[in-house]
Amino acid sequence: MSAARIRQQTVGDGAARLSLVPVLMSAPSASRVFTRTMLHEDGELANAQDALILGVGVRTAEDVADAAREAVRAGAAALVVREPVPLDDETRALAEQGALAILGAPIGVDWLRLASYLAEEPTTARYGIDDDGDAAAASDLFDLANSLSSVLGGPVTIENNAHRILAFSADQAKGDEARKHSVLGHQVPQYYTEILARSGALRRIDSSATPVFLGSIGEGILPRVAMRVRAGGESLGSIWAIVDDELTPLQTGALTEAAAVASITLFRQRASSDAARRLRANEVLDLLAGGVQAREAAERLGYGSAPTSILAAAPAGRSGSPSDEAANLQRLADALGLYLHQLHPLSVAAPVGGTVYAVLPHLQEHPSADFARQVALTFSERFRHGRAVVVGVGGPAAQVTELQHARAAADRALRVLAHSYRDAQSRRVATDDEVQIESLLLRLSDQLTADGVSATGPLVDLRAHDAAHRTEYVATLAAWLDAFGDVGVAAETLHVHPNTFRYRLRKLNAIVGTELYDPQRRFGLMLQLRLFGMI
Repeated sequence: MSAARIRQQTVGDGAARLSLVPVLMSAPSASRVFTRTMLHEDGELANAQDALILGVGVRTAEDVADAAREAVRAGAAALVVREPVPLDDETRALAEQGALAILGAPIGVDWLRLASYLAEEPTTARYGIDDDGDAAAASDLFDLANSLSSVLGGPVTIENNAHRILAFSADQAKGDEARKHSVLGHQVPQYYTEILARSGALRRIDSSATPVFLGSIGEGILPRVAMRVRAGGESLGSIWAIVDDELTPLQTGALTEAAAVASITLFRQRASSDAARRLRANEVLDLLAGGVQAREAAERLGYGSAPTSILAAAPAGRSGSPSDEAANLQRLADALGLYLHQLHPLSVAAPVGGTVYAVLPHLQEHPSADFARQVALTFSERFRHGRAVVVGVGGPAAQVTELQHARAAADRALRVLAHSYRDAQSRRVATDDEVQIESLLLRLSDQLTADGVSATGPLVDLRAHDAAHRTEYVATLAAWLDAFGDVGVAAETLHVHPNTFRYRLRKLNAIVGTELYDPQRRFGLMLQLRLFGMI
């Protein structure tokens, strides 16, 4: 049974259909509709609202209690645990309070086989999942994976460019831990894709028109063969098979032909997904414009009169090619859209330029500005796809006709966060009010640049000395000013001994001939350092 045939299924119906034992299932939990399946892993569950959690590795009463606590906190619909399920009174009460069903997987039922019934998460392309709602297309990919597996003699997976598992053959028990983890979680683990990227394997696969054999990837990882799926020169995904040795000519031909067949389905899914994304981007643009345009868009979407906030998000820092950046931005938009949809079904998110904008109507019970900020903070902490993400929060606007002002506020906050981001300890989320001074300085710096005004005075001499003699006097002065003259703190900032710092301070003072203890002079230097980007 393909997962496409069990869409919008209640927990009670799903348990009966999959022969799961209802260890704890009240009427409210049985009637809940589960929207997707997820693999339980260490750490907090992310994006698990209304999910059915597969508790692989959950065995003891303590494990069950921890998993149930995380599932309830995340709003999951059900937790599946291998029987016998050790359930204490506290966990039972917690699950009942959170309308969480706890289901038992009978001894002997293979997790991979169970996952095969739930392979496609029942969401729609509107929220960024690669699924056009066509059950036949999903079934075609599974049939293709099974047929190819019989020819190649090993378990097969078909994945998209984001390494999300779209379909797999039924013989995954023959796979290694990396493969099983991928199938159970519907996503290739990040550590594994990083191994492939570092080894150059992904680059080889991308550039090859024929199957690529990977004999040695890493410890505990079996040999594989991979084939890029393309349509008209555009990469759509890839097919992977665990094999013992390099392919025979017959097997090579079969895999090449399978990639051509898969390209038809993946291209159709891509076209459907692209159309949905374009529609979503237009909705977001109309809302961001404010005025009559926003009011008409809000009416089309069914918005009420609730306050509405704008989130402006972007990956921290820039790296990679323009195509990589575009893919990263789309991945961020998909993840943010899916996360916000769990909080409010009418929220929308889309990339616009180099920023992902999300429009979030507030729930009646969360009318304050703190709601959107907390949502952004939680998302930034949970987003684990490569680089960190920074989010500016604007609003809430009392009327959608005022959303252009909320967007401007979110933009200002995002710019400050992106400009000041240095490492994992940097701020990731802020409202415009929280960064008003930094925002004003950036805008003033823009105006000076537009007017052709450049820095003058002692700092110019100091910078020239640094360039000519490889000294660090500008950085020394900046650290001293930021520490309000505290030499110990300033020296620690630059990782030098306080005596070394004092020596540098005397030298730079001699070079510029400036009285550093004059308050007006100190303020002027601090302003120049920031306005002209000298630190």
